[in-house]
Amino acid sequence: MQSNNIIDVLESEEAISFISENISADLPSITFKYAGKTSFNFIICLQLMAIYVKAQKKIPLFWDKLLAIDQRSYEQCTSQAVAEYKCTFMGGETLLDITGGIGVDSIFLSSAFQSVKAVEKNMELHQLAAYNVTKLGIPNLIRLCGDGADYLDQKYDWIYIDPDRRPGNTRAVALPLLVPNVLDLLTDLKRCATWVYIKLSPLFDLVEIWRQFKNVNAVHLIAERGEIKEVGVILDMASSSHQKIVILKDVYSDFSQEINLEIPVVFKFSEEISGPYLLVPIALVSKAGAAHFFLKDTVTSKHETFDLYFSKSSTVYGFRSFEIIRQTGLNSKELKLVCHDLGITQLNIVLKGIADTPGLWHKKLGTKDGGTCFLFLLKGNKNHAILAQSIFRDNKSF
Repeated sequence: MQSNNIIDVLESEEAISFISENISADLPSITFKYAGKTSFNFIICLQLMAIYVKAQKKIPLFWDKLLAIDQRSYEQCTSQAVAEYKCTFMGGETLLDITGGIGVDSIFLSSAFQSVKAVEKNMELHQLAAYNVTKLGIPNLIRLCGDGADYLDQKYDWIYIDPDRRPGNTRAVALPLLVPNVLDLLTDLKRCATWVYIKLSPLFDLVEIWRQFKNVNAVHLIAERGEIKEVGVILDMASSSHQKIVILKDVYSDFSQEINLEIPVVFKFSEEISGPYLLVPIALVSKAGAAHFFLKDTVTSKHETFDLYFSKSSTVYGFRSFEIIRQTGLNSKELKLVCHDLGITQLNIVLKGIADTPGLWHKKLGTKDGGTCFLFLLKGNKNHAILAQSIFRDNKSF
């Protein structure tokens, strides 16, 4: 979609009425009914509607205000809840976003700063983002088209960087492969910024952060509905030493925890596997390697191979809890008989150390996906299976 075509549709009163009246309709049906019968670009309108349907959850502001967006920028943009969370720890007089994109972050961060500049290289994307800023009427947010690094010519309270992780349509995680290469900008950032926020892939290795940067103030691990969305690194450009502070936050739930990795936690796991409950760390805890911080007051034994824990406590903050029903070997015939005897026809299969798919094991066991039972198939130093019942907890808390 070209930016001018998208904007033309959004400037058409007929198109706006059509979108509002048909957003819940079946798109193939209305395509057949209205194709060739509108004065606006019908194909572009349908493409926008398909994005708006999904945007109602991820970035509801874009649906509420019918803002300009295309499929690629939708896929790559920050969710609204994550952007709003960043306003809780970023703020000041001036912010420069050198990787403006469609502008979700800068739109919300503009409420925390007196002045925000957002720079985007791609002209088409810039035009969409600039249109949105005008439509929203945000006077302290300036959109610029160009190379963000060229604006590192004055002092800012914060500089925001979301490097492109898909240069040349290939996915990258390592810092030198991202665009821009943040490591090459460090000298300029030190001169121009008090604080820097770098948005990195959820797959980025936390250990690598402290190896690559010498002035880390904090690392934010940000999740939404249990899925890690980004690793955010805050650099204190006036400092020359680390703070190994990691903040775990799920923006959907009330889960929030700050951990200082520099403070050792003296903790030993029980040598014997005991307890009727299986504890599985949520993604944030697992990513931070912080299970022991949460288990220090709980008598727990760890699985010898995997990040799984056995306990007499049914609930521990930062963990999903399961009541163990049965432990067996990895023999599919034995497992099928157990499921049959217990009347289990639905279960969720979790594979660790096994290259198979859940579908293959469902076929072996004669089960289907779903329900509240979980079958953990574990192949490590010891091969075994754990059949367990999920202990339901409100997914707004952990």
